[in-house]
Amino acid sequence: MILALIVASEIGFWVFLLAGLAARYLLRWKTVSTILPICVPLVDLILLAATVVDLRGGAVADSSHGLAAAYIGFSVAFGHSLVRWADAHFAYRFAGGPRPEKPPRDGWARAARVA
Repeated sequence: MILALIVASEIGFWVFLLAGLAARYLLRWKTVSTILPICVPLVDLILLAATVVDLRGGAVADSSHGLAAAYIGFSVAFGHSLVRWADAHFAYRFAGGPRPEKPPRDGWARAARVA
């Protein structure tokens, strides 16, 4: 059950993100484009709650629970930068926004950007 929920969470992440970007840049729906990206972290909260309920229900922690924890950790650590990246590329591709900058390849500028 947890593995299916992890897959559904990943799909939900991208569906809510792309739907929010489409509502913002293609349809110009300001309210909807504000609500849909808020649902992106809610998907992670649902996965976290389901994992907690499963473990509290007596399930033995196995690799699927570890994978759920890794997915949530990745989402917390890199979710914001993924959303910024997608927003910049979507705005450039579909709304005439500025071309996204390429990240620096090395040096202090790369270290500052990654951090």
